[in-house]
Amino acid sequence: MYFFVRKYISGQEDIEDVVQEIFVHLWKHNRQLQNAEFPESIIFRTAKQEIANFYRKNKMIFASDPEIIAGLEENGEEPDTIWKDENLTKIERLLDELPPQNKEFLLRNKVENISYLKIAEENNLSKTAVEKRINKALAYLRTNLHLF
Repeated sequence: MYFFVRKYISGQEDIEDVVQEIFVHLWKHNRQLQNAEFPESIIFRTAKQEIANFYRKNKMIFASDPEIIAGLEENGEEPDTIWKDENLTKIERLLDELPPQNKEFLLRNKVENISYLKIAEENNLSKTAVEKRINKALAYLRTNLHLF
């Protein structure tokens, strides 16, 4: 199980936590596992569910394994939709809380892909000043969103 989980999760402690959750789940449902025709499929399905739970708990989207995504979708959940519904309004609210110039610089740099230098020239500021404002805005979002 450890090596299976390691394919999808980095970080030793996170891997160990997920493996432990898998074994706890299997222990709770050991009668079903003993009576199953194909216990390996139950074990790996449980592993995929626990990996998905890990990412859901940490508000991460796991998009590189179609099987895990399919598992989420079977439960009536689309990962992108879940993330968007839970966080899009929160991001918009946090952006509105930023000082107007910081918000503008952040959006122009990250959304419109305009360089620090160009933003600085347009606003008669130094490149460092623009960089500091954008970094301050990003730090505020990271702190309050707990996502990045």
